Parts: sequence; structure tokens; C-alpha cells
Amino acid sequence: MNVSIIVISIIINTLLFLYNEKIASLLRLYDKPGGNRKIHKLNVPLTGGLIIFLNITVVMIFLLVDGSYLKKINIFDDKKDLIIFTLSFMLFFLIGFFDDKYEISANKKFLIMIIFLIPIIIFSEDLLIREIRLSFVDSKYVLPTPISIFWTVLCFLLFINATNMFDGINYQTGLFSIYISIFFLINNFFLILFILIIISLLNFLLLNHKNKSFLGDNGSVLLAFLFGYFFIKIYNQETDIYSDYIFLIMFVPGIDLMRLFITRILKGSHPFTADRNHLHHILLRKNNLITVNLIVQSLIIMPSLGGYYFGYTYLFLSFQFLVYFLLILSFRKV
Repeated sequence: MNVSIIVISIIINTLLFLYNEKIASLLRLYDKPGGNRKIHKLNVPLTGGLIIFLNITVVMIFLLVDGSYLKKINIFDDKKDLIIFTLSFMLFFLIGFFDDKYEISANKKFLIMIIFLIPIIIFSEDLLIREIRLSFVDSKYVLPTPISIFWTVLCFLLFINATNMFDGINYQTGLFSIYISIFFLINNFFLILFILIIISLLNFLLLNHKNKSFLGDNGSVLLAFLFGYFFIKIYNQETDIYSDYIFLIMFVPGIDLMRLFITRILKGSHPFTADRNHLHHILLRKNNLITVNLIVQSLIIMPSLGGYYFGYTYLFLSFQFLVYFLLILSFRKV
């Protein structure tokens, strides 16, 4: 079955690669130049999310048809849980898709996500963060149900917004997403899905390299929802996955989100106002695109791998924090 899924995925990705421009034209889905943060000069198809969406849909169709395989992967408790997830990832793809087409205001998009996240979290199995476990603390912190619901929704929203804001230059979110997918593969978690996500991301990166495709909100929102969903699933199902491991992976997009929110509010701007003060934009002032990606990906990968394999996550987190702000202070003056 896995081989059949991979073959179908390769065929789909080949067709999407060949007909990328025609699909974007049919859907009228482009990122147009202009504004204070865009550096491209021509319309670029926002087809990255569609590539990932169709690959994930292939896996879901097979799982819905083959109930025996559903039991083997041991991710979803039953078919109802699988159906909820399938509808959920489609819904978040559509939120990003319509945002790309019609530019939904940040406040409306934020409210829509909250409205949909609450029932998804309540009715799904193993999707409530009921306790906080840290690798360097023996005890765990159990959360009451109302706080658990609030904390889970907040984590999703932070994850989605951080990933969305992280998607500002070529390669960055694609490479970051491949790294997260490899994390799940290393932990033997839903292998076929994350293999297909990597295949779709490689296809996207080929197009992205030629400025023929951007992820868009349809891609960044979809990926963030997926990774948030499965981070919580693996966290609840595996006792040796701790909160600080996940936090190390998400620290750089997360701290960039918090810094920008605070600075924008202090300046009297809306926290979701677009600008070119992200870490990657600041680094681009004196570095080329490849160098910026190497710096940012290294700042994520090296500490998170170190914390995962050697422990002492608080030391690696301190290292990330220090290097992040040294980079900001060094290059913002350029």
C-alpha cells in the first residue's frame, strides 16, 4: 500500500510541477508585487499549499478506504477521529486559500481560527494538552480541563501565526518544514504521511528556487496546523517526548513573532502589520539568500538536535536566545 501511495504522489507532483502556471491562472492565485515587504517584481503563483494539500489528501483517501491500515499506524483512535482530522486540515487549507485570494483581515482570520479550533480540539482524541512535561524536571504539571482547552488553542494560534510570519523568503519555511517532518520520521510517527510531505516540499522548493511558486497563507497555515496537530498527538502518545524538545524547534519563529508583536504595539501599530523587520529581512541587509537560510536553519537545527539527543535543553535554549538577539542587534544597524 505504501508503494502505491508514493507512486501516486510522484505522479501528482510531476503534474503539479509541469502545470503549475496553468493551475495558478485557473485559480487566479498569485502573490502580486507591491507593499513594503515584497521584493519580487512579477506575479508569483501561490501554489505551494496546494501541492502539499493534494499529497496529504492521497494519504487520507487510502486511510478512509482501508480500515485495516488505519489500525496499523496507531495515530487515530477510530474512523471518527480520522474524519475530524481530514475535515480540519481541509478547513485550514481553505482559510489560507481564501486569505490569499481575498486578503481576510487579521482580526477576522484570528476569530475564524478560534471558532473552528475549539470543537476540533474537544471532539478529537488525544488533542488536548492535559499536562506539561519538561525533560529537566521530574514532576509534571496537570492542567484542569478549561485551562487545557485554552492552552491548546493558544498553542495552535501561536504555532500558526509564527509559521505564517516565518514564511518571508525563498526556501526558509520549506526547509524548516522538511526538518520538522524528519523529526516525526526519526520518531517512527505516521511515516507515510511525512514521507509524502517531504516529497511535496521538495517539489515546491524546486519551483520556489525559480520563483515559480510561493507557499502563501494556504501553505503556511496548512503546514502549521498539521505540525501543531501531530506535535500534540505525539506528545500525548509518547512519554519520552517533552515540551522543551518541541519548544526548541519552534523557538526562532516564536521569538521572532513575540519581538515583532511587542515592537509594533509599542510603535502604535497593529501587531499583524506587515513589515520587513523579521530576522530573515534583517539578515538580508548584508547577506545573500543562501547565507540567510544557512544561518536561520542552523540556529534552529543545531540546538534542537542537541537538546533532543543530549538533554540540557535549557542550555541550548539559552544559546538560541543569545544568538538570536546578537544577530538582531548586529544587523539591524546595517
